[in-house]
Amino acid sequence: MLAQDDKEKAAALQEFFSSVYTTETDDAFVRLTNRFHDMTTKRYDVVLTQEDIYIRLAKLKTDKSPGPDQLHPRILYETRDVIAYSLFLTFSKSRNT
Repeated sequence: MLAQDDKEKAAALQEFFSSVYTTETDDAFVRLTNRFHDMTTKRYDVVLTQEDIYIRLAKLKTDKSPGPDQLHPRILYETRDVIAYSLFLTFSKSRNT
């Protein structure tokens, strides 16, 4: 039987999904370990240099539109000689804290 209207389509979908899924008790599955705590307590040594930042700035596609910060890639690209060190300090400070 084909569903004729939206209500019948919704009822058919509900019937199908109700037949596929089952309700399990909380103790039916093995509990997963809390990986978030592991990730926050481990420190990964990331080496970031001023040259790395400069290289990334030099590879920016200047014909793209600005990101959420509203900085146009052309500005970042054109000022890379001046801002690379400041960005390096900012990223390093952020990483260390």
